[in-house]
Amino acid sequence: MVAELRSRIKVGPTLKPVPRYFSHPFQTIKNYNRGNLRPDILAGLTVAVILLPQAIAFALIADLPPVMGIYTAVIAAVIGGLWGSSNQAHTGPTNAMSLLVLSILLGSFEPGTSEFYAAAGMLAVMAGLFQLIMGVARLGMLVNFVSHSVVVGFAAGAGVLIAVRQIPPLLGLETEGHNLFRTIQDIILGVTEINRATAALGIGTIVLLIVLRRINRKIPGAIIAMIGASALVFLLDLTQYGVDVIGELEQKLPPLADLPLLDLNFITSLSTGALAVGAIGLVETTAISRSIATQTGQRLDSNQEFVGQGLANMAVGFFSGYPCAGSFSRSAVNFNSGARTPVAAIFSSAFVLIAVFAMAPLAAYLPRSALAGVLIVVAVGMIDRAEISRIWKGAAGDAIIMLVTLLGTLFLDIAFAILVGIMLSFVRYIMRTSMPTVHPVVPDEEFKNLTYQPDKPSCPQLSIIEILGDLYFGAVNHVEDVIHEQLEKEEDQRFLLIRMDNVNQCDFSGIHMLESVVRTYRDRGGDVYMMKVGYRVDKVIASTGFNRTIGDSHFLPEDQAISHLFY
Repeated sequence: MVAELRSRIKVGPTLKPVPRYFSHPFQTIKNYNRGNLRPDILAGLTVAVILLPQAIAFALIADLPPVMGIYTAVIAAVIGGLWGSSNQAHTGPTNAMSLLVLSILLGSFEPGTSEFYAAAGMLAVMAGLFQLIMGVARLGMLVNFVSHSVVVGFAAGAGVLIAVRQIPPLLGLETEGHNLFRTIQDIILGVTEINRATAALGIGTIVLLIVLRRINRKIPGAIIAMIGASALVFLLDLTQYGVDVIGELEQKLPPLADLPLLDLNFITSLSTGALAVGAIGLVETTAISRSIATQTGQRLDSNQEFVGQGLANMAVGFFSGYPCAGSFSRSAVNFNSGARTPVAAIFSSAFVLIAVFAMAPLAAYLPRSALAGVLIVVAVGMIDRAEISRIWKGAAGDAIIMLVTLLGTLFLDIAFAILVGIMLSFVRYIMRTSMPTVHPVVPDEEFKNLTYQPDKPSCPQLSIIEILGDLYFGAVNHVEDVIHEQLEKEEDQRFLLIRMDNVNQCDFSGIHMLESVVRTYRDRGGDVYMMKVGYRVDKVIASTGFNRTIGDSHFLPEDQAISHLFY
């Protein structure tokens, strides 16, 4: 009985790859080529130089202690690399994810409290569990239905928000809220209270980063700027002039977090946000992995990537971190630095950990304004003006999705804006598939091919239509309506020829629709014929008995269809 039930619901094929998903690191290590060791070490060192300042800065975006960003960077790089699918994608804290976490937590928790930090960790665990379930259930293909415009719109909106919110610490101003308008208002009202030393350090950091980028984009400008700013604070004793510093970092391995795993009210308050974090993290990571794979030729497994991201988020949540995702900037640096395997990500994690133990005391002189300058430069880079322009000039549907997501990110709850953008992507897909193109075609001048020629008159007795899409339950009403409209427009047309070469799928609703069309034409004293029916559709037609309803003689080859019908 159990065996019969299992065969009916086909659990076996679904669960068969699951052990492979979790044993992925063992295959990576087993098949590792020692010739990749040197390029992986060099790539790991290069990424670590960028990762350390980013980890500190991105944690501050989320109003979290810098050490939480470091813990996230160390753990996520290892877990995401070993259990992920891409050889070069780098997982860890990101600016967009940090802003999303802050937006979610502000509604229910007070920044700076232990509850706020626990909520950040719990959010990572919940989002990771959602991602892990998606991967194990082999739902990786769902990310294909989320428009790229969602990511572009969210990144642009997040870039604006991050840049504006970093202006007060850049200038040494106080702000009382995280609302965009309130922050701008506080900046305007506080112009006369700017701390000159703080502003000089922050603006100087921005100028230095821009100059270094123009000289050579491979120069680690962020860490050079932070070391330089820290040196100035130490040598000139700028803390006595009101310059705010980060403070010395903790020199210890990521500790196990005390999370309220059984508090249902706590979990409920984070549930919607966890879905948004999980979804946007998967979309971002998949987009990064695919962009690199187009250059390396690597074949990716979306389900494996989902499992990797899920395990990475759960791990950082349990070990005092906060939600992570694939990073565009670090993945690009990892790839361009010659990384060949996920082992490069492990080396980047190890180098960051070594640097923290060696340089933690220096953070006591790291000015907050220098980090704000770094974040402003990074935030401006998130606004992909070229891509925004291309989407705006392209399909109207993509432009609307991008605009809604961007404006929602700026002026609404960010998690809600992301979910709205994702839902719009699904709605657009459903609308496109449920309204396939159905248009009349007529013979060309030589009567050899049927083409769409709207300016050419159709035959007064025979209507020939072409269906460009699938005949499934969501599309059949639209197809039938178009056929009836054509019939009402040309009342003398008693015969119909349907061209089916672009119909790849047909379900039972499609068969019912075709049966209804046949009855309609036969009631008018005419008939329906079909041509170029594909193999899969032909199998459905045969299994449902529609071939007997219409008659085998009504399936015509293309080169004989017109002459046969006119004869």
